[in-house]
Amino acid sequence: MDQLNVWIVDDDIDYCHLMREVLQQDYQVDLFFNAHSYKKALSDRTPDIVLMDISLPDTSGITLCGELQQAGIDSAVIFVSGMNTLDERLKSYGAGGVDFIAKPFELKELMAKTHAVANYQIKKRSLAEAESFSRNMAFQSMSESSQYGAVLQFFRQCFLCIDYQELADAFFDLMNQLELKSCLEIRLDEPMYFVPEHTAISPIEANIFELLDHQGRLYDFGARTICNDKHVSFLIKNMPLHDEVMYGRIRDVIAVVVEGLEARILDISRQQTLKKTIANIQQLVIGLSSSIHESDERFSQALTNVTSEIRASFHVLDMTEDQENFFTGLVERNLREANSASNAFLRLQGALKSMAEALERSSA
Repeated sequence: MDQLNVWIVDDDIDYCHLMREVLQQDYQVDLFFNAHSYKKALSDRTPDIVLMDISLPDTSGITLCGELQQAGIDSAVIFVSGMNTLDERLKSYGAGGVDFIAKPFELKELMAKTHAVANYQIKKRSLAEAESFSRNMAFQSMSESSQYGAVLQFFRQCFLCIDYQELADAFFDLMNQLELKSCLEIRLDEPMYFVPEHTAISPIEANIFELLDHQGRLYDFGARTICNDKHVSFLIKNMPLHDEVMYGRIRDVIAVVVEGLEARILDISRQQTLKKTIANIQQLVIGLSSSIHESDERFSQALTNVTSEIRASFHVLDMTEDQENFFTGLVERNLREANSASNAFLRLQGALKSMAEALERSSA
């Protein structure tokens, strides 16, 4: 640790030089022979310890110590005075002094009390630094917990999104909680761009996506970072460059977020494809049913006409009874086969309908 700075404020020049000679080996010592020069120096620098005479020609040392306390300056004041009375000591402690040395004093006493106060200052500052570090760690832990909680909530919300706009809105909600400004690109058949205001993306941002959406998972440029996966990219416009810890944590968070987005985009794409397939099968079933019904009617009418014409022509053809029975059986057999073929189409229709219903249940 650097040497502590000790200021000696005393109008007795001989005492000042004596004290500096004793202390200068262990401390950086500055001398001030009046309150004016002391106050002037105090505007630029701050002492660690002040050896303060109570009776100065231009003001009281008690007053100067009180001003230090009111200004919140972390300087330990040791009063040095030839007036060694109880009243003077009480005034000194009441003003905020940490110790009192009566003139004339032993040099050992001066060194011992100065060293004790120096150790007190060092320990006090170490405790303050430890407290500040602990406080910062606590705030950082709370901040991390809040951020990770927001990410978990985003993942839960993702599973409720049924289209890309809802997914984009959930993403922008997360970015808002993280105090990040962003825009989003989803790449499937054609790129789709999303911004928080539901307006069109700016041409330059679209161009940035086009140039950088295949430049690795994270690509930094200035205060901006683009985060990429196979089908999704998003641009962070205000990365916290001033806070190295926060910057690193945000990079970790967005690397996880982009993986969640990628997975959900693929799920939504599969669900939408499945819904289209179900709709197509349902239309096919409806069309097949109509075609089967129409075909049945036409085929039945045609066979009925053929049967009637054959039966009506028996007397014209002058056929024997056995021949008539043969032709009648032939027609009836073909009618049964035609009915069997119709039943096969109906079974196909039923199978397609069952398939559509099963697909619909699985996509729900």
